[in-house]
This record gives sequence, structure tokens and C-alpha cells, in this order.
Amino acid sequence: MSANKSNLLSRFGTGLAGLLVLLVIIGAANLIIANLRLRVDLTAERLYTLSTGSKQVLGKLENDVTLKFYFSASSAEMPMGLKTYANQVQDLLKEYELAGKGRVALEAYDPKPDSDSEEWAQRYGIEPQQTNPFGQPVYFGLVAVCGETEAVIPGFNPRTEATLEYDITRLITRVAWPEKPVIGVLSSLSVLGAPQNPMMMMRRQQQDQGWTAFRELRKDYTVREIQADAEAIDADVKALIVVHPKNLEDKALFAIDQFVLRGGRLIVCVDPFNIADFEANQQQQNPMMMQMGGGQAGPSTLGKLFDAWGVTFDTAKIVADLSAATKLNSGNGRVEDNPAFLSLGTANMAKDDLLTAQLSQVMLPFAGALSANTPKEITFTPLITTSKDNACLVDQMNAQFGMSAMRAQLKPDGAPRILAARLQGTFNTAFPNGVGT
Repeated sequence: MSANKSNLLSRFGTGLAGLLVLLVIIGAANLIIANLRLRVDLTAERLYTLSTGSKQVLGKLENDVTLKFYFSASSAEMPMGLKTYANQVQDLLKEYELAGKGRVALEAYDPKPDSDSEEWAQRYGIEPQQTNPFGQPVYFGLVAVCGETEAVIPGFNPRTEATLEYDITRLITRVAWPEKPVIGVLSSLSVLGAPQNPMMMMRRQQQDQGWTAFRELRKDYTVREIQADAEAIDADVKALIVVHPKNLEDKALFAIDQFVLRGGRLIVCVDPFNIADFEANQQQQNPMMMQMGGGQAGPSTLGKLFDAWGVTFDTAKIVADLSAATKLNSGNGRVEDNPAFLSLGTANMAKDDLLTAQLSQVMLPFAGALSANTPKEITFTPLITTSKDNACLVDQMNAQFGMSAMRAQLKPDGAPRILAARLQGTFNTAFPNGVGT
């Protein structure tokens, strides 16, 4: 981008209030979601009810969606366990049809051998399951059709029941909105994996495929890497994920600032100490450099942006919670409860917020604490917090060396620490005078 264009954007954005935006800050990029499931309530009649998120998707449908449920109901080869599960799946699909209010139609097919239904099941990509090596295959899958667009769940499995509603809603989303929205990702870590390296392929070395969470995102979104020296975020980027942003220059902070002002959705993961960063630095250092202090991971923050939004994040302190300690191997075959390695449950989640209401377990190693003194135009809502009676802050360096190093600092003060929060409202620029060229 030219200097003139940069200045033009600066003049356009400065002094103007941002649109109503959603911003989520997580005080640990070490986030590991151990068990994320959509809220699926089983009624007394053993019928599923839909989560609010699924209902919102159905409410936005502009075109009709047909759900074609293929299940070998009459086959003697179908195990009773699968039949029971198929009834549950069909009950849930009926809830989709009901909640779709005319936009969702459910069709059920029993693909008998050599029938038209079996031929169509195979055409759509429903996988035949051989439950009896000497019998006919059975079918148990789903097709979604919207106009000329089709998508398929080749086969249902009771072992993935926890994500059943998510899988069906994702299927509907794929056909209703076939053009994938663009998500930008800016990170100092290789969360998206390394570029293809012909030499590694020749040596049959495994490529870095990136983090699992971002591989999953690619199934439903166009994921675009944003460089740390970016001067602007592309106009077609609808959401931006910033992971462990170390030492960002003002021009990159300004790009994020302007993205927020135009109404972009932002997720920020910051860390006082990041394990992946530490390991990556170790691999890059030779043994002599490591003895001299190499391989040290640096903290991450958004600095001036946090200041403008009224958010405080102390990069020198790590949250400890004695009631959320995780059992870790401390060496020499010993196991200790480490309160800086947080294992959090439903009691730590905001139950009334859609972002966390369905989280049952989260692990946060070496998390930082968020606090806020936001302008009146911005609402700060805690999403994940520690316990009230067993939490405190410890020095970052001490936390890295386990209980023996931080024991003296473990003095709970009766104040819960905020680990993740939502900011929502009208944002003002952090750069009222723009940035230098």
C-alpha cells in the first residue's frame, strides 16, 4: 500500500467512532478445548431440541433446504444399536424441519438392495456399511440439498453423538451459503502450518500441518494468513483471529484498529508465556545459545489497542488457581498438582453467554489475567473466570519452574481472575493522529 493511501485511510478512520462490533479476548493462546459440544437436550419423550445457535442459522435461511435421510430401516442386517441411534437422529432432523418454518423439508428413504433409493444413496456418497460379511450392506447417512448445491454426511456413528447437532447445522450451512466467508489469521506462531517444502517431500519428512483448530476452520471458511507487517486488513475479511501477537509494530496495530472500526469481528489470544513459542525458539537455538539464555518465549499483547479499549493485561504475571490445578509430571517420576496449569469446568464458564454456555472443559496453561476500565460505550463481559477463593497471581518465571518455585507466592486473595472476556459496543480509534509512514 502506498504512503498516500495509508494516510488517506488514516484520515478517514481517525476521529470516527467504530461500528457496533464484537471482540473476544482470551488471556491464553495455550487454549486447549477438551470437550466442546453443542447444547443438545434430551426430552422426556427422547426427542432432541435444537440449540439457540442452530435456530439462528435456520432463521437466516433465504432458500429452501431439503434434508434426505437415508437409513436401511427394514434391513435385518441393521444392528439394534444403530436402529436406536437412527431414531434419535431422525427425531433431531424433525426438529430441524419444525424450526425451519417451511424452509427445511425432511425426506426419509429406506435404500433396499437394487432399489432407486440405494442407487441415489450411492450417487450422493452415502457409504455402504457392511455389518455382516455375508449380508447386504446397510446405509445410514444424510444429504442436504439447496438449489444446485449438495453436501453429505456419508455415515452417522453413535461415537460422535456429542457433535451430531453441530455436524447437521454445518451441513445445512454449507449448502445454504456455499461461498465460504473469509477469516483472517495473524500469528507469531505457525498455527496455519508451514509452506510446502519440496525438499521435505523428497526426504519424506512430514510437513507442518498447523493447529487442528485451524484445519477445522478451513472446512467451512476461507482462511487467509495476515502478515505481521500488514498495513490493512482486506475488505472481504469478515473475522480476524490474532494469536500470540508479539511485538507488533504500530502499522499492524493500526490495521487491526481500522478493522474493528469498520465493524469486523475480532478474536485475540494473548499470553504472558506461550508453550508453543518457547518450543519453537528452543528448536531454533543451538545448545550453546540455549545455555546463554536462548529459547526464551516472549509475551504477547495488543498494547495501544488494549489501552484504547480500557483493557489491562499484565504480561509479567500468570494466574494460579489451587482449585483448578492439573496433575503434571514434575520429573524423576513425581506427579504434582500445578495450579498454573488450569483445568476449568462449567463452574468457570459464563452460563448465559452463547460463546461459553456449551463449554464443559477447558485447559489453560500459564494464562494471564484480564481486567478492564472501559469507556461507557464498551461493555466488558467476563466469559471464563477462576474460582473466587483459591486464585492469585504469580511471577511468570516462577510459574515455569513448578510448585517449588511459586509456592511462596500462592496466596489466594479472594478475587476471581478473568481469563477470557467479550468486549462489545462502539469503539474509538487508538490512533487519533494516524501512524507514521
